[in-house]
Amino acid sequence: MKLLSSIALTSILTATIATAQTTMCFKENHKSMTTIETTALSGGECQNQKSVQDMKKEGWSVADINIDKTKNGANYIYIFKKEETNLSSIDEKALEEKILNRLEERKKEEIATKKKQAYIRKSKSGEKLYNNKCISCHGKNGELKARGVSRPINDLNLQDFTLSIRGYNNGDYDRGMAFVMKPYATLMNDKDIKNVYVYLQSLKEKKTNSTEENK
Repeated sequence: MKLLSSIALTSILTATIATAQTTMCFKENHKSMTTIETTALSGGECQNQKSVQDMKKEGWSVADINIDKTKNGANYIYIFKKEETNLSSIDEKALEEKILNRLEERKKEEIATKKKQAYIRKSKSGEKLYNNKCISCHGKNGELKARGVSRPINDLNLQDFTLSIRGYNNGDYDRGMAFVMKPYATLMNDKDIKNVYVYLQSLKEKKTNSTEENK
């Protein structure tokens, strides 16, 4: 079996390979290699209670091990195997693919969580800036035509939203009430612009979700 390249907090995958029972256990951020074999492992047949030594006493052998260094120590993945008779067989490649698929699913979940957290941070920053600088002219949800002349900014996509604000800075837009908006636009960098845009989009999403719930 190939070495697994990453650690994930996933439930036990116990199966049989030919005449051998196989299980995966792991330990995260363990600080000392000298104590890992006597430390209770998570997952599989270990169940946060059994160490490598305990597993060996029960007839398990270490079929594979992967160690990844971390800032706080190292992550360990152990593949244990126990020879048994009269067990149904399973294709080894299929078992390995199942383990790797679970690790990949966990990775995707972590990426999605990080993206959601980043979205929330941008929305919070955008809310503060919008309420301080923009709400008086553009309305609570960006729905107003500022000074009765501009487009509602909550209908713009990110590209148009960015170009509209940048237009005040580079002189592309200097008509009508541009002199009112220009001082605010000058203070906004690309990050500020995106944060405000994300905040306005979050308001639209809340409104849409609320409408769907009331149907």
